[in-house]
Amino acid sequence: LAARLRLRRGVALCESVLAEVPMAIGWLRPVILVPAGALLRLSPEQMEAILAHELAHVRRLDYVVNLTQVTVETLLFYHPAVWWLGRRIRAERENCCDDLAVALCGDAVVYARALVELETLAGHAPQMAVAATGGSLLGRVKRLLHAERGMRRNPATGLAAALVVVALAKTWFCAQLMLHAANAPTGAGIAV
Repeated sequence: LAARLRLRRGVALCESVLAEVPMAIGWLRPVILVPAGALLRLSPEQMEAILAHELAHVRRLDYVVNLTQVTVETLLFYHPAVWWLGRRIRAERENCCDDLAVALCGDAVVYARALVELETLAGHAPQMAVAATGGSLLGRVKRLLHAERGMRRNPATGLAAALVVVALAKTWFCAQLMLHAANAPTGAGIAV
């Protein structure tokens, strides 16, 4: 899988009793942690799809994106648009890795079943109710299965993200103007 994703560095695979879901961690020496029971509960095809997803995170350098995102969210913690955009970026990051995993393994249904199986392995039943949990798993599974049927993404999401970026830039520009105006000397040669 790593060779097919053209990864230039080795990625260690470790079984963990602490991890509830598979995860890629590390920067210089990336490691994929897999829950102890996952190797026994998932079929080889499902495990391959899950590993492809985690390797996609390593391939896409998502740790850099996540670090940058956390920094921006920390600096602009007061702006609701930053939190909305952060949730969208996290969701799209998972969607991109889901797409790479399906492209690598070839079967969206096997991958969707693996996601649901991992959710049950984490100690609770799969939460498919959108209102109760935000619908993360349900949204990913629906998207995977609809993508297999050839459905396209809603372009309004990209437009909304672009509008939020423009609004943030405008807010920053206005704040800079107000700071400049506040620091300007009063009555210093301003003609009316």
